[in-house]
Amino acid sequence: MIPVSERSRFRAPAGLTLGTVAFLACLGLTAVGVVLASLGSWRPGAGYIGVALLLACLARIVLPERMAGLLRVRRKPLDVVLLAVLGIGIVVLALLVPDIRSAG
Repeated sequence: MIPVSERSRFRAPAGLTLGTVAFLACLGLTAVGVVLASLGSWRPGAGYIGVALLLACLARIVLPERMAGLLRVRRKPLDVVLLAVLGIGIVVLALLVPDIRSAG
């Protein structure tokens, strides 16, 4: 068992774990992306969503299993691969898909 002094070192303010803080940050970025996409700026919106997934992937890689919080859904390797593939795919699509309005 980890001593109390060691456990407190891994806590964010208000008793949140770093995994929960990372999850909330990714959720906030995703919300910004959805709002932007719904207002008509789909390319920046998709970019925000893709970056949020890549940040979740990075947090899942860096944080130990016991601190991953809500980012821990499956086994770590599977979580990392799925988040990376989805994040890269969305960012690439946002960069490569032509805008229909400017093409005509």
